[in-house]
Amino acid sequence: MFQPVMQDQADAGTKVVETKKISSDEPRSLIDVVKPREMFIHSNGEHFKVDQKELFQNFWNDVSLWDVKEISDVSDQYSEQKFKNFFYGSGGQGKTLDLVFNDPIPIDIFQALFKWPNKSIEYNSFDRMIVPFSQQDKANKKVYLVSYSKETVLELTIESANYRNLMDSIAAAQNEMPHYDLYTFSANSKRDFLLPRKQKQLEAKMFFIETIKTSKFKDALFTDPSLVGEESNLNRTVYTDGTSRLEANQKDHRIQYQHRNINSSTVFQTGDLIKRSVKYFNDTGSFTDDYQYFGINSNQQLSFNMFMDGLPIVNGTKHPFGMTSLEVQWANDDILNYKRPNYILGNKASQSEQVKLMNGTELKDLIVKQTKYDDLEKIEQIFPAYQAVSTASDQDQAMFVWLEPVWCMKYNGKTVILSHDLLTEGSENHGVE
Repeated sequence: MFQPVMQDQADAGTKVVETKKISSDEPRSLIDVVKPREMFIHSNGEHFKVDQKELFQNFWNDVSLWDVKEISDVSDQYSEQKFKNFFYGSGGQGKTLDLVFNDPIPIDIFQALFKWPNKSIEYNSFDRMIVPFSQQDKANKKVYLVSYSKETVLELTIESANYRNLMDSIAAAQNEMPHYDLYTFSANSKRDFLLPRKQKQLEAKMFFIETIKTSKFKDALFTDPSLVGEESNLNRTVYTDGTSRLEANQKDHRIQYQHRNINSSTVFQTGDLIKRSVKYFNDTGSFTDDYQYFGINSNQQLSFNMFMDGLPIVNGTKHPFGMTSLEVQWANDDILNYKRPNYILGNKASQSEQVKLMNGTELKDLIVKQTKYDDLEKIEQIFPAYQAVSTASDQDQAMFVWLEPVWCMKYNGKTVILSHDLLTEGSENHGVE
């Protein structure tokens, strides 16, 4: 567990606590780090993406003010077809707002986000939130947490002072939103994908990165930096105090801190891991850019990806720039493994250009034709992102990063960049790390 650095106090002959941090940025709350990635309107068989940042952010900010009055599992009320009708606002089910998360979010995280009664409920995770439009005049509103893969529906009865104004604002902007359509990739598939009807236009951007001094990581991550020794070889700098090891890899723009004398033997609930990770990141000043919870793997390693303009940033494949996420693994109450970028991206691009992304039909054609990821039932999500591309011939000198809009899919837990290069590649199941 993170412990503040101890500094000698000469006049008292004792040690006092002085917290060292990587960055002095303001701490992030859970609602800043756990967010939906996308938001859609479903209305009478039509689908629209809420692209307006202000509408998106205003709605999500209000969630922390919702007062949950009742909770009920209503999964048994939905057959497979009725579930899809409810989900997509079709078959007379009414207009809905659909919030899509990067990864299933545990119930105790939603409890922390809302004003939630202290009621025992079965532990579960949900990757969507469905909010009906047709209840603005009711005192108590219904909101639904949904696990799409498990077809689980949890009904929340809430009170919200701003609900009507927020939903009216979103509905009023519907005509300005891009149309999306539902796609499936095989006849027997149970999973649908919302993809744009027209090609999507986004900006590619160039950023000058600010490299963080390795000594800042040493001071923030080790319990007592005065006991730490340094060694360097080639493009790597290594610090160690005998039990923990910090390695700075300039070529991959990566910092890795490991505790070598402990093992990961305890299995934790994902919600607990998310909360303790956010606290650790705040304690160490790790939130140097906009990082959001992105997922957890089978080894209980959590990923918090860097985001720009509401899109996740992933490392490029052809000319990779390097690390674009905070990754952390716990062992009991201690950090077992912590990896992150060694730079700050900031939010001021030095140059930009317009890029067009494939529409839904073009995406489906690419996915069906490529053979590298041929089990289409393993596709979990499809979403736009930025890939971080190096512009330097020598990665050690890479001070600029090019953020290029791309389509990605989550395939069997891995993030894969969707490009026409897949049509010429063999059948290997690996994705962006």
